[in-house]
Amino acid sequence: MEMNLSYYRGRSAEDPCYARYEAHRIQTFIRYFGEEILDVGAGDPIHLDLLSHDHGRRGAAMEVNPVARKALEEAGYMTYPSLEAVDRQFDTVFFAHVIEHVSPGSIYDFFARITALIKPGGTCFIISPVSKWFWDTPDHYRIYDRAAIRALFRDNGLKEELAVYQGSQHVAARVLRTLGIRERVFRSDVLFPAYFRLSNYSRRDLIMVGRKPQ
Repeated sequence: MEMNLSYYRGRSAEDPCYARYEAHRIQTFIRYFGEEILDVGAGDPIHLDLLSHDHGRRGAAMEVNPVARKALEEAGYMTYPSLEAVDRQFDTVFFAHVIEHVSPGSIYDFFARITALIKPGGTCFIISPVSKWFWDTPDHYRIYDRAAIRALFRDNGLKEELAVYQGSQHVAARVLRTLGIRERVFRSDVLFPAYFRLSNYSRRDLIMVGRKPQ
């Protein structure tokens, strides 16, 4: 299937602001994650680290880029070079900023394979970018909005459990950096939760969860 996933996001987890934002986001939605998780297009270990170290889950990754795959393996995670290579099911299949890299011609095969990798009663957890900045990235094929993902859930027998819009720390954090207060806000137990809530008004990311019937 056609997927533009050959890039490597690098060591974003080493940015303490990004790491705290993602940790807060995972905490917010942790109830939708099962015990065993497959991170599709993981890029780096940040999400699996948060899910396993902070929340007691167990994770593996599907990652096509060999440099990223090596970093994931060095962090202790089982990896797969493609969806076709994954040889078992998981309680949750998770992918963040991946679906937009799947071509429209491959999206049905992609989603059918994702669904096949979910255990009965398990979940598909998607973070999809939906704001206009999406088009600034040349290797994005299209926006997969709520209607499109809902149709994919329906066609693959998944029951929608969650659909919520969130912000993105990247753009809002640039404003804080320009003002010289980014680290102060992200390190504060008072300011950061307020920032997180306010950033969601930008509605830059769509989070959707579908559950596979028992």
